[in-house]
Amino acid sequence: MAGTRERTKEKARGRRKERKHLTEQLEEKYVGSTTEIFSRISAKESEIRAKVNAERTRAERLIEDAKGEAAAIKRKATLEEIGSDTYQKIIAAAREEVAELEKSTAREVEEVQKSGEKNLRIAVDFIVESVISSFRPLS
Repeated sequence: MAGTRERTKEKARGRRKERKHLTEQLEEKYVGSTTEIFSRISAKESEIRAKVNAERTRAERLIEDAKGEAAAIKRKATLEEIGSDTYQKIIAAAREEVAELEKSTAREVEEVQKSGEKNLRIAVDFIVESVISSFRPLS
């Protein structure tokens, strides 16, 4: 009977080995070995990292482009604002100059008019005297 127990133990050990061996076979057949699974996971992880890095780089480029466009728009707006201010200053200066010219011209016209009124009587007398003297017979 001692021999029977040993055979049973050997069979049980053999079955465990077979089970283990069968499990390993199934694992390799359907999933692959543990190192192969790890290498697949590592490869997939690397692939995902590469995609994430590419998208991050693309996003950073888009951000930089947007910042550049924003700066250009800001510069343009600033230049337009400065241009508008300068335009307003030039127009204001021109209007002041026109107002001064109008005042100056009005003063000159007034002076000429006063001077003309003063000299009008003398001029009329001179003209009348000249006309009359041209009709007098020379003696």
